[in-house]
Amino acid sequence: MLRKLLLVGVTAGYAWVIWRMTLTPHVFTEAENSFVLRAVAWVQQLPHGAWFTYDRTEFLANVAMFVPVGLIAALWLPRRWWVLGAVVAVGLSVGIEFAQAVYLPYRVADPRDVLSNGMGGLLGATFVGFVRSLLPERRRRRPLRARTV
Repeated sequence: MLRKLLLVGVTAGYAWVIWRMTLTPHVFTEAENSFVLRAVAWVQQLPHGAWFTYDRTEFLANVAMFVPVGLIAALWLPRRWWVLGAVVAVGLSVGIEFAQAVYLPYRVADPRDVLSNGMGGLLGATFVGFVRSLLPERRRRRPLRARTV
């Protein structure tokens, strides 16, 4: 019971994070956006840092943002159905991109986001599947039945 309650809390909290990052007008303030751009420029000045562009940073951030989505979804699912956690992440991503394209003119819908979010969801769900494969299966308690003589 405590496990389910904790999972409900984590799910609700991370749902708020996803909403805040994907379905609100501005993800970052001007100062935060300026900081990100300066950080990317700094990394690009390092040896072999030219590959680190803003677009790649955004792609990797989308992967990282959806790792917990796949992880949480897989935790809700039965042990052997962990891979559906990635399907849930892709479905959520498609819904977000649809909402951005149709209802949110201030946001840019990008099909690459579905790819990166799906990769993150797959990583999270795979982690849950791997850890569960290492753990012994829990035995289900059978309800007590009255004996009939």
